[in-house]
Amino acid sequence: MLILTTLSFLFLGALALLLLRLFNPDFRYSWLLAVTSIFFAWVSVLFWQIKTPLVFTLPAWQPAILFPNSPDFLADQLSWAYAFSLATVGLGTLLTAIARENFPSSPAWAGTLALSGIGILAVLAENPLALVLAWTAIDLAELFTLLASVQERKLRERVVISFSMRVIGSGFLIWASLVSTAAGTPLNFISASKESGIYMLIAAGLRLGVFPMHLPFKTESALRRGYGTMLRLTSAASSLILLARIPYESLQSPFIPYVFVIVALTALYSSWMWFRASDTLDARPYWLLGMASLALIATLRANPVGSVAWGTALILSGGMLFLSSLQNKWLNRLLQLSLIAMSALPFTLTATGWQSADTLWWAYWLILLSAQALLLAGYYRHAQRVKKTDFKSFSSLSRFIYPLGIGIIFFSLFLLGIWGWQGARAIGVWYLGIAVSILTLIFVWLRPRIRSLNPLEAHWLKPNTEEKTKTGRVYGLFWSLYYFLRRLSRLISNILESDGGILWTLLFIILFASLIAEGIR
Repeated sequence: MLILTTLSFLFLGALALLLLRLFNPDFRYSWLLAVTSIFFAWVSVLFWQIKTPLVFTLPAWQPAILFPNSPDFLADQLSWAYAFSLATVGLGTLLTAIARENFPSSPAWAGTLALSGIGILAVLAENPLALVLAWTAIDLAELFTLLASVQERKLRERVVISFSMRVIGSGFLIWASLVSTAAGTPLNFISASKESGIYMLIAAGLRLGVFPMHLPFKTESALRRGYGTMLRLTSAASSLILLARIPYESLQSPFIPYVFVIVALTALYSSWMWFRASDTLDARPYWLLGMASLALIATLRANPVGSVAWGTALILSGGMLFLSSLQNKWLNRLLQLSLIAMSALPFTLTATGWQSADTLWWAYWLILLSAQALLLAGYYRHAQRVKKTDFKSFSSLSRFIYPLGIGIIFFSLFLLGIWGWQGARAIGVWYLGIAVSILTLIFVWLRPRIRSLNPLEAHWLKPNTEEKTKTGRVYGLFWSLYYFLRRLSRLISNILESDGGILWTLLFIILFASLIAEGIR
């Protein structure tokens, strides 16, 4: 009932905003309605702790042979952390909207409420059917939003590539469900079968862009902060939750060590690019990719709690930074203090990030700790680059509400370190947290003193359509193959539809009949 209450606040609020937009566009309290809806939803998520775990089941689907299990949703300690993070970022998004240039914007607020609801459904999904449905809704929202905002052909291709990789990831999750069902145990995420784990890992990796490494369409969209940030973080959270559901017994494949190397190098590369980038929003995909790689590393080391820790840090810390379009001295200090929550020090959100019974080769630790330190140093750098604004030019309401939106995310970031879920009040591997903190300070100190760490402009951070990297060439080959097959298909269609089409059809029938006859003999 509590889950349904939360979803009702979000979806009914979004519906009310759209109806008011259509039938009463001059309504003056749309923003207040949106904030009230998300605030009550946020509070209701806190009340989930009273009766955790919570279960919400939809009616059975027909035919039963295709849908042996109806969509189920479960709020346990791991999924609660993600749900609370998404509700918090949604609340922060709408509170900070009061000081943005596009205020008021009812469609964007309705979209934020709807995305919050869909994202919460995704992280609560207890079986593949529920998660694939939520993924599909998020993917379609992103596809339509981005296609509507760009016109250039190459940029639209990048949108389609990003969408295609996510759809392929969804396909792997469906395949995992089929494999588990064939083994006699319908797949659910609480007791996932050993056979399905590797396919779940591939599905999450594809949707997050970790392997093969691909960066989503990023720089040309008109959606920057607000709804755009909520869209990116919701998409990431809906995939990260799957990492916490993968059974470690299924990750004993001989290919796992190679996957580990790829993910570790992806973490290092993306953190390096994040550290060097000049524009925060242009570099946002590198933040998502770097933190998601650390979450995937935790999964590969049999640490689902650590995976959730990195994932929630990605959402909350990223939400704070990407929503901070205006700053003053005190808000800037909040951004800097949020680095503590990502340091893996005891009693912080990421304290469990490096816990594991597995041992690692020392070279892996150099790569992974350097990646984390670069992410933190880059975060500090981007926090320093946020535009400083005199709040005296804003109304008294804006001067109060805007910092409140950032402050609520900051509060939630530290709240999860001490309360509410399985990873709270953890000491973790404290000496690694200290090592990362020292390494972060070294990177911050070196940055203004070494020119290669402090470029004048991020000339390497170009739109993916212009990149000449090896990754770009690989996807270029796929597009060339696609265009070749499309031209070949059109040629065959033109031949069959021409005057000689009947003769060609008869010829193909004779050839197939000959092949079948040879096989029978």
